[in-house]
Amino acid sequence: MSFVEVKNLQYKKSGHEIFSDLNFSLGKGRIVALLGENGSGKTTIMRLLSGMALNWKGQLMIDGTTIGEETKSKVSYIVNLNDFPKDYTISKVLNFYRRFYKDYSSERAEELMHFMGLNHRSKLKTLSRGQLEKTALVATLARKAEIYLLDEPLSGIDLLTREKIIQSLIRWFDEDSLILISTHQIAEIENVVDEVMILKNRQIVLQQDMELLRETKGIGLENLYREALTQ
Repeated sequence: MSFVEVKNLQYKKSGHEIFSDLNFSLGKGRIVALLGENGSGKTTIMRLLSGMALNWKGQLMIDGTTIGEETKSKVSYIVNLNDFPKDYTISKVLNFYRRFYKDYSSERAEELMHFMGLNHRSKLKTLSRGQLEKTALVATLARKAEIYLLDEPLSGIDLLTREKIIQSLIRWFDEDSLILISTHQIAEIENVVDEVMILKNRQIVLQQDMELLRETKGIGLENLYREALTQ
């Protein structure tokens, strides 16, 4: 059995159908790109896997356990810093996660803080968009979770910050875990991801190993994405 199993999933939100028959599976030791246009359902998939989206039908499992309270401890969903007061320092945000999550590693957080060039005493209200994204990633990756869900961590930030974030994924990736990352910065993650899933009309229209794609298709990820959406 795969680590993540989604079969015949149906999900509605506010009476509107989001997924009618969603199917995919994912294994550990992979960095997986989740690609699709805005509104295709990428964030909803993240919320379903995190246990935040409720009242779905079908099969939705992590490591053989139906997603719910039991699986939440396995998942680290990228932090939304808007939930914290603007006067909070980075240190105060990280202390919250340290107290709340048993798998939080202060040692890993310190390594990530140093790597990202962040200051513990900096207040959220003084941080740039890129620094906020870095802080969110520190809090997310500091947990020793089995699944990391990164929803658009590269959006709206400068090139150097995007490169730093991508480098951090490579450096702190654990072979016993799974990273699912959604992004529109396709070219920048091409050499990082092991697998790609492409959403179109709220269905997975392509799921493939990147190495196999390079051998069989001989095209880059951007061209593959464009091809999948125009067929």
